[in-house]
Amino acid sequence: MVKFGTSRRLSKIKKADVITYMIEIFIVIFGITVAYQLNVFYEDKKDLKLEKGAIEKVHTENELNMMQFERLVDERKQLEEDTRQLARILFSGGNLEDEGISHYLFDINKTYKPNIQFEGLNFYLNTNYTTNNSALKNDLITLKNKYIELREVAQYYVQMKEKYYSEFLVKEVDFGEEKIITLDKIKSVEFKNLVVNLLSNEIELNTLLEEAYGVANDIDLELEEKMR
Repeated sequence: MVKFGTSRRLSKIKKADVITYMIEIFIVIFGITVAYQLNVFYEDKKDLKLEKGAIEKVHTENELNMMQFERLVDERKQLEEDTRQLARILFSGGNLEDEGISHYLFDINKTYKPNIQFEGLNFYLNTNYTTNNSALKNDLITLKNKYIELREVAQYYVQMKEKYYSEFLVKEVDFGEEKIITLDKIKSVEFKNLVVNLLSNEIELNTLLEEAYGVANDIDLELEEKMR
C-alpha cells in the first residue's frame, strides 16, 4: 500500500515530466517551423534570382528586336512610298517610260521584313518562379500577341511578293539587270490591282511594326525597372 506522502511525490514527478515533455515538443515544433521558414526564404531567394535572370534575357532579346525595328523603319517607309508612287503612275495613264517606272518597279520587288525573336519571352512566360510580376507577364503576353500578328502579316507579305508580283513579271522584266522587256502586263488592270494590294500590305505591315515597337519600348522601361 502506497503511503500518502509517497503519492504526493509521485504526483510532483509526473507533473515535472509532463512539463518537460511539453517543452521538448515545443522545441521540436519550433525547430521544424524555423527550418521550414528558412527553407522557404532560401527557395524564394533562389526563385527571385532565377526570375531576374529570365527577365534579363527577355530584356536583351527585346532590345535586339527594337534595334531591328529601328533599322527597318526607313527602308520600310521608302518601300511604302515607292509602291504608292508606282500605283499613282499606273493609274495616271501617262507615258510609263517617261515616268521612270523602272525605278519603282524594281525597288518594290525588295522585301524588308522583321525577323522577330521571342524565345526568351516564351521561356519566361512558361516559368512560374514567383507571383511578384504578374502585371509584367500580362504585358509580355500582349507583346507576344503583337509579335505573332506581325510575323503572320510579314509571312503573307513575302509570299504575295514571291508568288504574285515576281511570277507575274517574270516574262516582262529582267530582274538581274533591272531592265523592262515589255510593258504589256505592266499596263494591265490585273497588275494595277496587284500593286494596290501590295500597297495595302506595305501599309499594314508598317502600322504593325510601329505598334510592336511602341509596345516593346514601353515594356523595355518596365524590364529595366525589374532588373534593378
